[in-house]
Amino acid sequence: MEGSATALSKAKAIEKQGVEARIPTPALFELWRGVHLASRTAEEATRVSALLASYPSAVLDASAAALAGEVDARMIRQGQTIDPEDSMIAGIALARGEAILTRNIRHFSRVAGLQVEAY
Repeated sequence: MEGSATALSKAKAIEKQGVEARIPTPALFELWRGVHLASRTAEEATRVSALLASYPSAVLDASAAALAGEVDARMIRQGQTIDPEDSMIAGIALARGEAILTRNIRHFSRVAGLQVEAY
């Protein structure tokens, strides 16, 4: 959850512009993995649950999965692999025609056609 205050601040600013922020399901996986790896799991679970209560999710459906597979394969062919979860997040955003909010500019900026907002 490192940097979450900055991310939440940016997300709120985006929402004020009338854009609904959603959390992609692969990001939910990453959050919960972090909870269960944390030394203080109960405290982290409380923080993550509070964060998730504020936002709907963006699901990795069939069309997003197809785009994610395409992104992942293209990145592998180019010798610029990214984490599979990042390919899935990119696929969701591409399928929905939406930008992503991330601090991981290095990975996401290499995905063709993906709109990236930094925090």
